[in-house]
Amino acid sequence: MLAAAAIAISISQGKSATEVNILGELFSAIGDNLAIIAAKKEACEKG
Repeated sequence: MLAAAAIAISISQGKSATEVNILGELFSAIGDNLAIIAAKKEACEKG
């Protein structure tokens, strides 16, 4: 979690609040999609 915080701070530097919000939503959507893909792979592996 510390690494995630450091990356977030680094990415957000020099960006407006709106830009940071957009990036947050993008990364959240990416995380959601990765979780769906992982669940589907797990279900397929269990057959």
